[in-house]
Amino acid sequence: MLEPLSLSVSLLWRETATSFTSRLAARNGLSAPDFCRDFGITFPAVVDSDPYALSVIATLGGVHPDELVAWSPIPAGSRLMNFRGHIFSGKTLRNPELRGCPICLREDAEKSRLPPEQAMAMRGHWAVPHVKICVRHDHPLVPLYRDPHATARHDNAQHLASISAAIMGGDLDRSREDPTSFEDWLDDRLADGPGHDWLSGHPLHAASVFCRLLGISRLRLEGLRLDHIAQDSRHALYATGFEIAQQGEDAIRHLLGDLQKLVETPQDGPKKIFPALYDRLSHDYADNTDYAVFRRILRDHMAATWPLGPGDELMGEPVYERRLHSVTTASQETGVDPRRLRKLLVAAGLLAEDCGLPDTWAVFDAAEADPIIRDLITLVPAKAFRDIIGATRSQFDLLVADGVLVPALETSETKSVWDPRAGAEFVTGLLRGAVQLRQPQHSWEHISKSAQRLKISPGVIIHAILDGRLRRIGNLEGRTGYSAVYVDHDEVARLLGSEAPPGIASTHSRNPLASVRPQACVALSWTDTHLRPGRSIPERRRSNSTSRPPMRRSFMRNSSRPARWRTPIAEAGRASG
Repeated sequence: MLEPLSLSVSLLWRETATSFTSRLAARNGLSAPDFCRDFGITFPAVVDSDPYALSVIATLGGVHPDELVAWSPIPAGSRLMNFRGHIFSGKTLRNPELRGCPICLREDAEKSRLPPEQAMAMRGHWAVPHVKICVRHDHPLVPLYRDPHATARHDNAQHLASISAAIMGGDLDRSREDPTSFEDWLDDRLADGPGHDWLSGHPLHAASVFCRLLGISRLRLEGLRLDHIAQDSRHALYATGFEIAQQGEDAIRHLLGDLQKLVETPQDGPKKIFPALYDRLSHDYADNTDYAVFRRILRDHMAATWPLGPGDELMGEPVYERRLHSVTTASQETGVDPRRLRKLLVAAGLLAEDCGLPDTWAVFDAAEADPIIRDLITLVPAKAFRDIIGATRSQFDLLVADGVLVPALETSETKSVWDPRAGAEFVTGLLRGAVQLRQPQHSWEHISKSAQRLKISPGVIIHAILDGRLRRIGNLEGRTGYSAVYVDHDEVARLLGSEAPPGIASTHSRNPLASVRPQACVALSWTDTHLRPGRSIPERRRSNSTSRPPMRRSFMRNSSRPARWRTPIAEAGRASG
């Protein structure tokens, strides 16, 4: 039967089980792995808070098992850890870089007669990344050491031995900092559990992350971005977001509204308006139920204030039906001047007379306004129609030539006029189910560019989209209408490459030098006595007949020369023909 060891250490304030084990092992002249092995357990089992391993250590150290594990993370399944009743991801708490308060460690040593590394204890809350300040000494936590090995890093007595002189000498001390309201709230929740404020009713880790994301978004009110903030000053963003979040949902929605006022149009996209906040909640944490309430707040706010329509997304999900119109979107759909339309909407009671929002943000119920909007439809000339669908003149002309767009009225005596509803339906059909693109990277190309590369008409691609044969469609942020519609060129090439005219689609497969950059090819230029390499093909083409040195006519007609006199490009072209 195990008995407490005669050479022992005391369990200190908020000390972890691994720290206690490491100090107990060092007190007996062993490393933590060797010490555990001598008593029939393993140090990795202690790191993982195995109940039997912890009971052995508790007996050897003369402490109660519950006290030993009180400030230690416990595996909670699916790579999660339970710390003080709060769930964290394993990576969050098990960082290869360990931090601590040098003043706490120095006091541990000063109060003990043991060597410093045997007296200094690692505290459990130091592993929580949201913690920056030691609540006892108002001193920032500093990096102590780094060890990539998942088990060896917790044998802290071995690591602290090499830096104990620096700790005792004050070399790791930093300037004191007053703890923020966030720091106080966080420590209270770790020590005593949830408080009575709104934010305390939600999971600790998710609530802390949300405070930081909200703080990043608030930077925009000061005209700042995250990269404007020094790395060692970014922890203040927690407190900046906490000031709003602790007040509850109304305060959060008010902030979201203030952020929207900084941009002229929703077309700037939610990722720009709510930096980091939208991306994380709609994608990174989309399946994490701990963030559900924060996602709901942002989603409900956008659903109530954004004129979203088909082709847009709301929290990572495509929008299929328009619920809100703005004065701008309704003007585009009807062809009515926005100023006149706004007056009509106010008269109909659909828009408040004192609404101070710009046309892009002044929203109203789309279904309720539908009868009025249908009566206001005005046929417009081609230029206005181009603007409504967001196409350039050349793009518009190609779409008309392909029969994709047809005027509402066309006679020989008058210019064609167009129905704005047809334009809205055209764009809606293309963007239905599209994914949001922040930048057109990789193989994303605009429809017109993809068609140009394949030497096919844009109409071929458009018909494939509307038929459902092309599935990867993108909606580029910051663009509207047809200009925002992007396709995956690789998918288009696989599906529609055969639509190209003969001699075009298969160029790359038939011509072995088709992929060679012309700038890298060196042309041969004649002197009156010999061949001289040196000028690139574009440079040679810029040369005119007056600048050429005298040469025989036969040299100008390389088709009459033997194959050895032809350039590589000419040879490849001849072979492919």
